[in-house]
Amino acid sequence: MTFQGGSSYGGQPPPQLYSLNANYNNLQNAGTSSKPTAQSLESHKENAHPNNGYIDPRYLQSNRSLQYQQYPTSVPSFQNHAQEPQRLFAVAVPPPSPATNISYATPIKTKTQQPALQVPPLDYSLLLLSMAEEYIAAAHSRGSIANIVTRETEMQEYYRLVATGLGCLETILRKCKLQPEKEATVRLRYATVLHEETENSMEAEEALSKGISIADRHKLFDLKYNMQHLLARILFRSNTKAAFNFLDGNIKDVEAYQHVAWVYAFRFLKVSLHLELSTFQDITSALMVLRNIASTAVSYGDKAVLAIATTMEALTCLKESNSAESFEQAQRALASVRSLQLDPTIGRISQLSLLTAFVELCCHLQQFDPFQAIQKMQVVQTALTAIAEGKGWLEDSSFAIPLPKTRMPLCQSRAGVIRTEDDGSLVLVFSWFPKDDIYNVGYFLSGVTLAHRNTSDGHKSEQMLQEGIRRQDRMIVPSTVYVHAKVIPDAQKEASKLPKSVMLANSQQLWRQQMSCYMRLHLAFILCARSSWPAAQQQLSDVEGIIAAWSDCPTSLNHLSEYLSATLSQGTGDLPSALQIYRKHTVSTSTKSPKVAQLSQDISLICTLNALLILRDPSHTDHHMLPTLLGPLHTDCFHHPDRQIQSAYHLLVSTLPTSTTITATKQSLQSALQAAKATANNQLMCMVLNIMSWKFFRGVVGEQAEKSARASQSLARKVGLGLWMCVSAGTVGETLENAGRSEEAEEARKEGWERAAELPLRIQEAMEYLTSGDTVADVKMNGAG
Repeated sequence: MTFQGGSSYGGQPPPQLYSLNANYNNLQNAGTSSKPTAQSLESHKENAHPNNGYIDPRYLQSNRSLQYQQYPTSVPSFQNHAQEPQRLFAVAVPPPSPATNISYATPIKTKTQQPALQVPPLDYSLLLLSMAEEYIAAAHSRGSIANIVTRETEMQEYYRLVATGLGCLETILRKCKLQPEKEATVRLRYATVLHEETENSMEAEEALSKGISIADRHKLFDLKYNMQHLLARILFRSNTKAAFNFLDGNIKDVEAYQHVAWVYAFRFLKVSLHLELSTFQDITSALMVLRNIASTAVSYGDKAVLAIATTMEALTCLKESNSAESFEQAQRALASVRSLQLDPTIGRISQLSLLTAFVELCCHLQQFDPFQAIQKMQVVQTALTAIAEGKGWLEDSSFAIPLPKTRMPLCQSRAGVIRTEDDGSLVLVFSWFPKDDIYNVGYFLSGVTLAHRNTSDGHKSEQMLQEGIRRQDRMIVPSTVYVHAKVIPDAQKEASKLPKSVMLANSQQLWRQQMSCYMRLHLAFILCARSSWPAAQQQLSDVEGIIAAWSDCPTSLNHLSEYLSATLSQGTGDLPSALQIYRKHTVSTSTKSPKVAQLSQDISLICTLNALLILRDPSHTDHHMLPTLLGPLHTDCFHHPDRQIQSAYHLLVSTLPTSTTITATKQSLQSALQAAKATANNQLMCMVLNIMSWKFFRGVVGEQAEKSARASQSLARKVGLGLWMCVSAGTVGETLENAGRSEEAEEARKEGWERAAELPLRIQEAMEYLTSGDTVADVKMNGAG
């Protein structure tokens, strides 16, 4: 039984209550004791506080049956007649001493304790923020598998989770009163999710504008600059000019405050946006900004920033043009980077070393220096081996370069563009490829580097590209790209490694598909170089299957695939189809504009050269167009930085009817042979030697004529060109026949006809049509180039 009016025991069990019956009987049996009077009781009641813990003895008399009991920890409460509900308390009644007289008017006090600690009120803003992060993380765990876009139910669940997370963040901003720093942080997070997951640019801009005002008013520079960085990227989606103007204003502000780290951050963002547009003017602007970054880094002694800026400058120079001037500028920038690599701070950034190696290799590939390119390829492979043990790779595939903490506002962020590491150092973060994609880029560049000696090197170039394609397809979600069924589990496993948004996962998948297309196209060209037409056609079919699923195809990829289709048509004897595609890309005034990419200009030159090979036949209906197409080529090809294009042009000129004198023909062939040797292009050398034998040693008896014919045949076998093997076999047979060695001549011709049986059907039909009185060599020289 419980009593109202005492003090609480703070949740602890009350002391045991002794039996009140025994004590009351002892008091009755004491003859000398005096009983309490009504007046004394009333006086006691008047003096006693209602919550003072005293017990009315009359209450004990009316409850003689009260027994000992153990009270529970939580004591229930109840009403006491007319009084208001009060907290319940337990009363301990100690046993009286038998030798003393006890007055009933003497009160018995209870033991009191301090009240329990009050539970703090619930922070709803923190609860909603935690819920928002949970919902978004749950959505990203689904969004990491990008093929959920093909399953409507999962896509709806994904966006339901994202919408719920955004609703929680929006409720915080509307309903909760937040501290300025916390409100700015929530607004930054809210705008980031809107930017990554939706197309609600206006809402994101509004949230960031309010957040920037709050951060500026309370001197929260770190949050302010991060929000401005995000706002520039959001503006770039809808209005590129407004984005660049906004960035220019931000750069002026941070320069005025001398916050140099954010000067670097905003300028690097401006460079990335210019390179994303990739027009001639944007590339030029990107070069200017990179040189400004390098100048600032030199002034303040920021070596890591200088290294990354000069490396990007070299890469941008190669993107601008493949002229000798651009090559020189790229080499100077790379020399500056190499001079900084001995610094221990820079040496620890494995991504920077690998990026430098990639750029050096691309530089020599673009200058068509195969011997230097092979050396740089080995450097790249060594760097790729080193990154397997590197610890500087973050989970999101980004990397960081160190910055000095001076000339910077207080930065406590661990997830921004500029962030503080665990050891307290300040870093500038760059986004890059995941490790697996880096390896695939290495396979691609290695395959391109070894392409010129593919047939003489055990087809290593093909093996590199095939391995890169296999690895790339394993990382592509099968529902959106042509891949074999065996790679499906690997693609799904790779896609679920790191939670990410659907938009990010889709952009990664699109990049990997494009990379797979470029690898297949280069592999197809290498297969064409050794007359493996069916395998090359299969690669083109795979590329067309991938491109068909895209809403927009990159111009360079589209031009390469069309050129490959024309090459396959010409190589298999379908000259009308090939000529139709070549005419679509012939050189014109519009293709020489600086706004046209260098790759597109080069493809136009090559298409024009191939069209001339078809039209040079006097019997062709469009033979009269020969001078019109040949005129613009002289300046473009004669001074072209690609010596392979120079070689092809001189080779073509030597076979045209306009080459009337022997001296002019010899000069053209000599120039073609020198350029082919410089680039180690065995295919071009094979053609040049066969044409030289046919033009200058036809009908000649002697050792020099036989050596020339044998050399051209040996080179044709080395490069694996079936049609030129037929030509060289016919040339050797004719030379031996003129020398009176009929049996050897017949054996050589037999080999040529055996090779001819392996050629495409249309070429065999053309050869049968032309064999009315010509040799095998005549058939080739008078046919398609």
